[in-house]
Amino acid sequence: MDAQSAKPFGDPSAIEDWCAQRDLPVRVAAPLGDGALNLHWALEQVEGGAALVFRCRGEGHWITAGFEAEARAMTLARQAGVLAPAVVLAGAQALVMTRLEGSAGREAALATAAESPAFRQDVTSQLHRLRAGTTIDPDESPGEPWLAQVIDAYIAAPQGGLELLTQPERARAVAAAALETGVGRVCLNHGDFRTGNLLVQGGGLSGVLDWEFAGYRPEEADVGWMLSSAWRYGRPDLDASGLIAREPLLDALGQAPTARLAAWEALALVRWAVIARRQDQRQHVQAGTNADEGALLDEAEALVAAA
Repeated sequence: MDAQSAKPFGDPSAIEDWCAQRDLPVRVAAPLGDGALNLHWALEQVEGGAALVFRCRGEGHWITAGFEAEARAMTLARQAGVLAPAVVLAGAQALVMTRLEGSAGREAALATAAESPAFRQDVTSQLHRLRAGTTIDPDESPGEPWLAQVIDAYIAAPQGGLELLTQPERARAVAAAALETGVGRVCLNHGDFRTGNLLVQGGGLSGVLDWEFAGYRPEEADVGWMLSSAWRYGRPDLDASGLIAREPLLDALGQAPTARLAAWEALALVRWAVIARRQDQRQHVQAGTNADEGALLDEAEALVAAA
C-alpha cells in the first residue's frame, strides 16, 4: 500500500487502533497544527506517558511514498547531530515520533532570528552537521545518470509535475542546465530546509521538522532551496529564508558561490512553481494564485545564465 491509497485517519480511535496494532498503546491528546500536506495529533504513550506526535497525509496530498523513507532520513540526521524528532513507528500510512517543544510558526522564527545571533548560528550549524555527517565518500559518488534522476525527482517530473506548468519546456531547459554543472559532493538533504520547518524555543533552535522530501542529492540542494526568493518573507536583504544574509550563510557552511549552487537555486524556483500549481489544485483556486510561474522561470533562467 502506498501513501495515496492509504485510508485516512478520521478520528482518534482509528489512530489509537493503528498504534495498538503495532504494540504502542497511546491516547490521542489533541490535534496539532497541520502542514501543507500532513496532519498531526499529539499522543501520550500509555506506559510512561511519553509525549509523541502522530503524522499522516492530509486529504488531497500528492505524495506517493509512505513514511518509511522519511523515518530513515530522520534517523540518519539524528545520528549526524541534527535536532530531528526520534522515530517511534513508521509505515505506509503514518509516522509516530517524539514530540519536540517549541513553535514552528514563521513569525516566531523571523522574530527570533532578528534578535538572536545564537539562533542564526544554530540554524547554520544544523545544516552544516547534516552535510558533514552524511556526505558520501567521493570514491563512491554517483555519476550523471543518477544526477538526472535526482533532478527529475526533485522537480516532480516523474509525477507529471511539469505538465501542470504553462511553459514546461522552460523548466526542462533549467533542469538540463543544472545537469551540466555535475554532481560534486553528495549528502543527505532535508529537502525543505527553511522557515516553517525550524522549531523555536527560548531564543534558540529546538528542532528541525518535516523530512518527507529528504533524500541524497548534491550538497548545494538544501542551500539553493533555502536561498530561494520564495522564502524571504519580505526581507530581500536576508536571502536565506528571511533569517540570514547570503554571505554569512555560505561562509558558515564553507560553500563557494559556484555555478552548481546557482543551478540548484534555479531548480528550487522550478520546483516551487510545480508545488504552487499543485497547491492551486488542492485548494481549488485559480492557477497562479500561489505563485507567478512566469516570474519564477524568469528568475531561474537568469540564475543559470549568469553562473
